[in-house]
Amino acid sequence: MAPRKHSSSRGAGRPRERLLIRRARPEDRDAILAMSEKIWGGVDYLPLIWDRWLADPDGALLTATLDGRPVGMSKITLLAPGEVWLEGLRLHPELQGRGLSSNINRATLREAMKLNPKTVRFSTAVINTASRHLAERTGFWQIARTRWMWGRARTRGVLGGRVATPDDLANVWGFAKGSECYERTGGLLCVGWKFPALTRHRLKDLIERGSLLLYPARGKLRTVAMYDVSSIDRDVCLAFADGRDEEIGILARDILRIAGRLGKKDASAMIPAGRLAEAVYEGGFDSMHPFTAVVYELGARGARAGGEPLDSALWRTLRANEGEAAELLTDLLLDRAPGNQARENVRDFVVRNVVPETEREIAGAIQALTDPLGSAYELRDTLRALIEYLARDKGLAGPSMKVTDGRAAFHLKGRRVALMAVGRKTVRLTLGPGFGGCFPKGLALRVDRTSFDETSFDPATGKYGGMTLWLSKGSHLAPARRAVDMIVRSAERAPA
Repeated sequence: MAPRKHSSSRGAGRPRERLLIRRARPEDRDAILAMSEKIWGGVDYLPLIWDRWLADPDGALLTATLDGRPVGMSKITLLAPGEVWLEGLRLHPELQGRGLSSNINRATLREAMKLNPKTVRFSTAVINTASRHLAERTGFWQIARTRWMWGRARTRGVLGGRVATPDDLANVWGFAKGSECYERTGGLLCVGWKFPALTRHRLKDLIERGSLLLYPARGKLRTVAMYDVSSIDRDVCLAFADGRDEEIGILARDILRIAGRLGKKDASAMIPAGRLAEAVYEGGFDSMHPFTAVVYELGARGARAGGEPLDSALWRTLRANEGEAAELLTDLLLDRAPGNQARENVRDFVVRNVVPETEREIAGAIQALTDPLGSAYELRDTLRALIEYLARDKGLAGPSMKVTDGRAAFHLKGRRVALMAVGRKTVRLTLGPGFGGCFPKGLALRVDRTSFDETSFDPATGKYGGMTLWLSKGSHLAPARRAVDMIVRSAERAPA
């Protein structure tokens, strides 16, 4: 990896410092482990794993040096071909807040891309706000949350369930894929703080190693528990549990017995909060450690290639359905909040604190644009309805709407999709270009005047990518909406 320069100078007089991020070397060990003594209250796991990470032939172990002194690190682990796991991002506590973690993270991602990953994931504690903000700024999306628990190993008793055999593979695979645990973990196993994908191949491996328990011992399968051994401290980890609550508790106790048979003092569990975690708790684990693991994955799942970014699409959808969303959340809170709450107060709370209140933004834009029109009431009403259609019905409010000096611009996928320029007697509505041909050459709209953008003509389709409409009457609203529909549909299909 090419060395990376970084200046940490924040004020006059501070010397420039050189940050380099390179492959780790054996001689980095003492400085890195000394640094780790000041992380996580002195119980960092790095001393247990550094030598193994350094010797790992797959992935990469990186060291960050500042003026030649090791001050940070990160680890790239290949869980399976195409399945990249990031862990061990560390920076000396005395250097926090200077942007150095961002540089280490960028270098780590560049190195990870050399492995041609299909997925890139990592986990962190829910309280680690710095790591989470860094992830969310660099394109990671939260896909799962699990509760970290511990239970004291049991040295007595027989297993309540049975150990799965290879003949159970098909039934267990079907059960797992349709389970609540699979859905809430994003299809991942939870082994300590590492989350490999739960695939049929991994399931087969767990069965072959005797690490999968079923209940009941005979008859139709109802409950499943899976465990594995952590790669860091060789802990027994309950990695999956689903089925009937009481039976989950039975299999959780089985895991504690297995840990005892292996000579362990305790076992851990990483299970989604709520019903599943409560069932494991009843089986003998506890939640004394107030830690929740948050799992991130690079890129939004299910996002269409070249399509609108997921966050933009969801914000548009929320704004277009804001009233319904407010009512649904109001109903939920009324049903579950303590006491006898007045609906008006609950809905006001939702509007103030949860939904974006697009109506207020629209009202502000309408006032700014219509005030100069004076008594031109028909034009005012047409302009008002057109703003509402773009901002509310199409969801193009908030950052997507900019109002300045008698103009309102609406953006989609970072590009302008519509521009309204308000005159004393007319509104000029320019749609596109930039999203491909969508206006047929012979398109006729009953407005004052139309003009196609000749530079946007696509000979292959016979359509224009942009046009301008001049509006002055209420009857012009319907054709203007029709044209807006055409350009928005084209924008939604166009590459981002």
